[in-house]
Amino acid sequence: MLNNEQLLRYSSNLLMKEIGEVGQQRLLKSHVLIIGLGGLGCPASQYLASSGVGQITLVDHDTISLSNLQRQTLYSSDDIGLSKARQAGHSLSQLNPDIRITALEEQACEDNLDALIKQADLVLDCTDNRETRYLINHSCYRLNTPLVSAAARGFNGQIIALNPEHSHGCYQCLYPDNVNEPLNCSNAGIAGPVVGIMGASQALQAINYFTGHELNWGYLQTFNGLSQNWQQLSLPRTASCPVCGGKNARSS
Repeated sequence: MLNNEQLLRYSSNLLMKEIGEVGQQRLLKSHVLIIGLGGLGCPASQYLASSGVGQITLVDHDTISLSNLQRQTLYSSDDIGLSKARQAGHSLSQLNPDIRITALEEQACEDNLDALIKQADLVLDCTDNRETRYLINHSCYRLNTPLVSAAARGFNGQIIALNPEHSHGCYQCLYPDNVNEPLNCSNAGIAGPVVGIMGASQALQAINYFTGHELNWGYLQTFNGLSQNWQQLSLPRTASCPVCGGKNARSS
């Protein structure tokens, strides 16, 4: 049962039949792990916190720099040099003290990912490093945990929802080891609103998932910020994929 403050705080959610009180209670009981508190993680975490996702774990080892402020909306000029995870956690707790925020100032790696992902209902990959993305993907598939991954560069963005219980491909299928570096904003410019759109889209996917709506699992959605057009492509499983293919393959 929601208390009076929650009824007011989440009133816009409650008015929608697609969420309602039952959906809001599901949100409050959910736990999302957000890895990366940059241009994607900032809007994703803000919308999930304000929507009432009950537990949010934030992971980022980086500190805030002046060049981040063009797109990383949780931070201000006064935060330069401070921990992204710590400042994001502080901002989100002020935004919504009704939920639990855990901020971890550490890098996602083989040593900690399994332990972090085991505790979560859903993972948002908001990183900009291919090797880290491979590790997140592999750990999610090993632990059978759904994953929403997004990326952006220039005026282009992409997002994909992956569910190990389904028979579509995974991130390793999308970007095999021998391909060039995928979309990221660490080695190229980025239009701030584009990465904001992708992060907000990750949050929307998470809200849909937590409130019982089926996602388009295994479909790569790409966004062109110049034309403002979306395209959607299915991602088939690669038979030889070391993560989801061969002996590791599961059927939906």
